[in-house]
Amino acid sequence: MHPPIALKWHPLELFDQRFRANIESLRTRDPALAERLSVHTPANQLFVAAQGDQIFLGRSSSSGIQLIPDPLPPAEARKLLATLFPSNHVSWPLLIGGLAYGWAWDRISKLPCKVETAPGHKPPVYLLTADFDQLWAVLHVMDWAQMLADPRFVILAGTDAVADLKQLLTDDLQWSRPRASIRIESALWTGEFNSLMQSINDSIDRRTAQLKSHLEHLYPPNSRESWEQKLSTGHRLKILGITSRYTTFLQYSMRDWLAGFERLGHEIRLLMEEADHLICAPPAIAAAVADYRPDLIVIIDHCRSETHVIPDTVPCVMYVQDRLPNIFNSVTGSSQGPLDYVLGFGRLHPSTQHNYPIDRFLPAPVGINETRFAKTDLSASDLQRFACDVSYVGNASRPAADVMREQSRKSNDPQFVHLFEDLYQRMESWYSAGNEAFSEISLRQLLDHSAASVGLQLDPQSASEILGFFHQEINNRLYRHQTLQWLADSGVNLHLYGNGWEHNQKFARFAKGVADNQRDLPLIYRASKINIQVTPHGSVHQRLLDGLAAGGFFLLRRHPGDRVARLYRELFTWCQHHNITTDADLLSRANDRVTQIISRINRLEGSAPDNRMLLVYDVMTAHADTNFTTSADGIWPEYESVAFDNGGELESKLARFLKDDESRHDIAHSMRDAVIEHFSYTSINRRLFNLMRSHISQERAKCAA
Repeated sequence: MHPPIALKWHPLELFDQRFRANIESLRTRDPALAERLSVHTPANQLFVAAQGDQIFLGRSSSSGIQLIPDPLPPAEARKLLATLFPSNHVSWPLLIGGLAYGWAWDRISKLPCKVETAPGHKPPVYLLTADFDQLWAVLHVMDWAQMLADPRFVILAGTDAVADLKQLLTDDLQWSRPRASIRIESALWTGEFNSLMQSINDSIDRRTAQLKSHLEHLYPPNSRESWEQKLSTGHRLKILGITSRYTTFLQYSMRDWLAGFERLGHEIRLLMEEADHLICAPPAIAAAVADYRPDLIVIIDHCRSETHVIPDTVPCVMYVQDRLPNIFNSVTGSSQGPLDYVLGFGRLHPSTQHNYPIDRFLPAPVGINETRFAKTDLSASDLQRFACDVSYVGNASRPAADVMREQSRKSNDPQFVHLFEDLYQRMESWYSAGNEAFSEISLRQLLDHSAASVGLQLDPQSASEILGFFHQEINNRLYRHQTLQWLADSGVNLHLYGNGWEHNQKFARFAKGVADNQRDLPLIYRASKINIQVTPHGSVHQRLLDGLAAGGFFLLRRHPGDRVARLYRELFTWCQHHNITTDADLLSRANDRVTQIISRINRLEGSAPDNRMLLVYDVMTAHADTNFTTSADGIWPEYESVAFDNGGELESKLARFLKDDESRHDIAHSMRDAVIEHFSYTSINRRLFNLMRSHISQERAKCAA
């Protein structure tokens, strides 16, 4: 720093108003530090001077006012942070060891946060300084009211700052450890940053080991007998649900799932990050289990083995709600211990392909909370805001072509670009001809045709990635947007809710903004005369179940998979009557009617008779496991009356039901009853406990034998 020759110094006490404002902001989250600063008196009087856009700090001495050096001026602080965060987003925890004039602190406080794997997470920033006088001085100069009130910015000041950081990270295990540091004050710690972090990691590891040892004491091997006794006698259980605040859907799912246990008379507790800057890592889970001592632990899309801290002797249930690689693999399946149970939509594939224990796997869809979506009367303001002929809720607003081309541009190979374009054109032509939704098998065949057309031979990994992208992103949009175009052309009063519809040129005029999941959606479902459910994966989807539970009336775009349950039910009855127990036996003894059923099932599922992914008998058994509630026609006798295949059939049913209030009411009421019976979390939890009791009885019988 090269200051001008002459500086006009001002006592910092003249800037007391800014200092007091900063202190009051800090007091909202760290009263102790705020109080220390408010009564602090520096060893020497401190001054501030300004020259242009430069600020200088000085302290009194026997020879006059001495300039306090600034080792990290604004431009250097900006450059250094740009090197650490080239995207200009804070994406991981940072330690800034030192203050100087506060420019690094100031710059980091202005950077937005973005963590791809945890949307909404705001990584903590640890701000340390040993110089209390300097912090007191900077707070007279900087306008930090917003930063000082934000608990994400941890300010530790004084000679014990590093020890205080170590204590914080060891005591509260939801705080993330810093991944890198900016070191301004060399006296804060000795050695390199890695040495400092090794010391902190060792302290946290010792705490975690102590917790695990304590958990082994709380849950000894004989604690399983206590659990079995509580379950068999209907004892009130303590149930801990573990989820993350960084996935909105799973937040709601876990709260609803726990509420279902509570309605059955059990005590519940939710473990989730308490704020956006925290993370529930395994050590935090161990601390929560030790504190609550639950009888049962429930997790969504994760299991015991991933935490490495949950004792084997406490029962643990994983609810599979998404097809994720951490679940659908044989290592995770094989890691399931004697007290691990699984819920999920269909158990056959995980059990046969990934070694999950089939006797501890309960087939179940994502449930619904019958109380959160309970029917209530609509107010006049609700009707004014939400009433319409037809509504649709969904976030797949971007045109499929835009999404496809954005993805294709990521490849440097022109052949892949041509492949994407060719496959997209084939899919668009398919739907333009009025065909039904692609199955995964039929889309794979289309991909093979496109690859051959552009002269590209795909390796299995590339084929799988491309197929997954087109199935989830492109097929999804083409199918939904085609239905929305039919609605737009019909002239009905259409409302679209979700992210981004206002930016879609075709549908912007129908956009009504984002609907709050908790507050708005039940009102939308009831205020709309007709709601539309359209998905290329079948109608039985969380949004439909929630909407029906709320009392909404729905028209459903017909899907091949919606019409297999009745066929499988008939086939299952025939197999039981004739003592059929294998697929080979089924095919060899099939009569004409059974042959017709199997042929129809193959067509609806998109399977070639000689190239099925799963055997007919096994899939039939999986449907039977769920009482044939895996497809729409097995759940709702009204399915065919509310289903449509094409624009003409949709327009016909719109014309009928928009005029027939009584039929809409009766059908909605009947379909809601079926949802509550089969899909409420309360009902699912009853079946879960029945499965557990049955499994325990079987194990005891084996031991007795």
